[in-house]
Amino acid sequence: MKIQFLESAAPGIRWMRRYFRDQPQLNAKAASENFKKTRDILKQDPYIGHVFDEIEGVFEKEIRGTHFSILYAVKDETIYIIDIRDHRGFRSSNALRQYSQLLKKKYGL
Repeated sequence: MKIQFLESAAPGIRWMRRYFRDQPQLNAKAASENFKKTRDILKQDPYIGHVFDEIEGVFEKEIRGTHFSILYAVKDETIYIIDIRDHRGFRSSNALRQYSQLLKKKYGL
């Protein structure tokens, strides 16, 4: 399976990077490795995540050892990353709204 990051994922990626950069007591290297491992797990089994917030076709897979998860959709042989979600906030609602209104049509999801 191929992974493609949608435009809506960029703010979540930036937030996760900034969060770990601004929290030097946390293990940013371990978080980065767990992010990569989660992507690899998704490539092997794209339906391992659970349905997110009862939104049809949107799944969530937690990134072990962090407060973050990957929101994604699957079509054909591609996993589309919609957002990197911080469980403690509500920023993902914007990414999901953008996904629902624009990106679903653009990517035929």
